[in-house]
Amino acid sequence: MATESFPVTVDEPERLRVLERYGILTAPAPPDLASIVELAAFTCQVPHAVINIISAEHANLIAAIGFEPSQCARSDSMCAVTIVEPEPVFVPDARRDARFADNPYVSGVLDDIRFYAASQLRTPEGPVLGTLCVFDTQVRRLTAPQRDALDKLARMVVDVLDLHRHQTLLHQALQAADEARSELERSNRALQQFAGQVSHDLRNPLTGILGHADNLIDIPAIAADPDASFCARRVIRSANRMRVVIEDVLALAGAGGRLHLACVDLNTLVLAVVEDLSTPIKACGAHVTVANLPTLVADATQLRVLLQNLVGNALKFRRADRPCRISVTGTAQRHGWDVAVVDNGRGIPPQDRQRVMEMFARLHLDVEGSGIGLATCQRIAAAHGGTLRLEETPGGGTTAVLSLPAGTTPK
Repeated sequence: MATESFPVTVDEPERLRVLERYGILTAPAPPDLASIVELAAFTCQVPHAVINIISAEHANLIAAIGFEPSQCARSDSMCAVTIVEPEPVFVPDARRDARFADNPYVSGVLDDIRFYAASQLRTPEGPVLGTLCVFDTQVRRLTAPQRDALDKLARMVVDVLDLHRHQTLLHQALQAADEARSELERSNRALQQFAGQVSHDLRNPLTGILGHADNLIDIPAIAADPDASFCARRVIRSANRMRVVIEDVLALAGAGGRLHLACVDLNTLVLAVVEDLSTPIKACGAHVTVANLPTLVADATQLRVLLQNLVGNALKFRRADRPCRISVTGTAQRHGWDVAVVDNGRGIPPQDRQRVMEMFARLHLDVEGSGIGLATCQRIAAAHGGTLRLEETPGGGTTAVLSLPAGTTPK
């Protein structure tokens, strides 16, 4: 850019960056601008009015009355001079003004402008994008109300450009969100397919390993040899851990996908969960109570997975020095319902409560598990428009609170 051929603002680099952010010159001009230039010409009683955006090397007439919008060299533009002025410019006769007398639009080379008035298009950030200007080939003056009106119309131009910019940003954000949602759905489908395939491919050999290991233990020579018996049982434990991981990965892949919504009686659902866990409940002598649970619109299968995980965790992380007590209760809230699974077990330190809901996070390595269960629960809660949080039980233990809206819809 040949800066010696026309004046530049002291903040020219920043001005050009702001102009680029507005995106005025890369998209069609907002239609409201045509009405503003028409109103400016009518108010000032002149035949010509334009909105002139000054870029690095050009003056861009994005809206005009009296002729078609066009572009000219910045060095030829009268408005290129105006944008460096601190105040609006009002020139009754441009031939008598030193700033414009030699301009080709005044001297007769390109036009024969006499009267010229312009108000700067000053952005909220400060830099000037261009001008709203009116002009005539006749000498004339503006009244004070006309000058004030031109200034107000210039501010209106900036408001329209701001609104247009924010609409563009909103459209881009919505488009990005829609693309992200589509990609997430595609990724979820791919994850479900992958997990299903991996589950199928691993379960068959794993079942064989478990079967052969069980048979090894029954062989008298193996049973009689402590080392051999220990190795066989270790194979069984490892294979069972692998089976749990496979099932947890498959549950995670299916969690939070497309919901199959129906009215779900949580009392009935949790009683079914307790029935499913009856063996470990009886084995440790746990006492489980269920009370005051609501009926909600939800995905029964996914909520059952969630609640079975929470009750199962309460059983696994019980304390050896006191009987295991678990309660599942509901509390009506303004937003819907809080369903709390309360235990008196080991508890979770406050600094670890968020971390344990991450994938593969495990606090107690002495308890078997994959570290996927709570991540699955959190995903299911989010899919229902709810949240899952962990709190401390008074007297010790963990309280897992599932907050669900009264009328659940997929998220």
